[in-house]
Amino acid sequence: MTERRFPYLLGHGEISKLYGVERQTSQLWKTRELLPQPDVTISGNPYWLLPTVLGIAKKGERDVLPAQLKQYKQGIRGGFVADSPADMPDVIGLHEVAWLVGKGYMDVYQWRVRKSLATEDALVSGSPLWLLDTVLADAEERGREILPDAVKRIKAGEREPIKPRGRKKAEPAQGKQKPLAPLPEAKSFSAPVSVTDDAVAEVSDFVRELFEAGHAVTVRPKRR
Repeated sequence: MTERRFPYLLGHGEISKLYGVERQTSQLWKTRELLPQPDVTISGNPYWLLPTVLGIAKKGERDVLPAQLKQYKQGIRGGFVADSPADMPDVIGLHEVAWLVGKGYMDVYQWRVRKSLATEDALVSGSPLWLLDTVLADAEERGREILPDAVKRIKAGEREPIKPRGRKKAEPAQGKQKPLAPLPEAKSFSAPVSVTDDAVAEVSDFVRELFEAGHAVTVRPKRR
């Protein structure tokens, strides 16, 4: 059996912990180009390889916390250091899984919630990531059809791109406006006795879907 290996990939969440700063600080470093452009983009999210992240350290100004680095590495099963994207195996997220099976994003999202999809190989900055081989093996085991063209696209390096942030400028109205599409159905979430990463990820993924559709979100707590 081939040994499972997953590259050390970091998002803003892991970078901020590694340097002991707020997540917004890591995002600001990217804006100011202290943090280079992402090494890879997967399912619309940016990720950096470990050597890239360690490369921005500056003694007395941006110091890596050894305990956090050790904890991060321990959290990536079968982790290894990839020096460049070319050294990485094919890693995908929920959007790319949807490409493979010819389904919508929310269909695949529900598979994960219902445990009818292979457990992710890593959870990075709250987003599930899989090795392509993991998803292909899972599909074969469950008798799910895989689209060959989608496999080719992924192996060629294609991934769901990062969506632009902020609102688009309103264009001048021309003639009769099209009716607005109905809003998605509301969902209610209740915290389990012990809050798990899966429970938080479920809420996070739903909110991300609303944001990507251009909707605003208001959170109103209710007593149980």
